[in-house]
Order: sequence, then structure tokens, then C-alpha cells
Amino acid sequence: MFRAQLTDGEQIDCADYELGERGATLYGDDEEFLAFVPFANLLWLGGVTEDGRTKW
Repeated sequence: MFRAQLTDGEQIDCADYELGERGATLYGDDEEFLAFVPFANLLWLGGVTEDGRTKW
């Protein structure tokens, strides 16, 4: 599981993501599209454990 932290404080959990030239595309289970987040609005994107803790 992955989590994207946005500049407005919102967090989006996703099963997978793809980095592009202008931002990150987030996908849920079964590769369904969740959101596109421009890099200007993205503070952090990384892995989290099942209980929501950041993987370092």
C-alpha cells in the first residue's frame, strides 16, 4: 500500500502509482484510476504498512 500526502493536508491511499513528467498517477485495487496529482501539489509519496505507518 502507498500513500500520497498533498499540500492541502489531504492523504490518498493507493495500491500502486506511476510517476510521469508532470506528476503522479494513483491507482486503486484492480488498477482503477484514483487521481492524478501534479508534483506542485505533492509533498510525499511512499509506502505504508497495513496499520498506516510509514515505511522508511
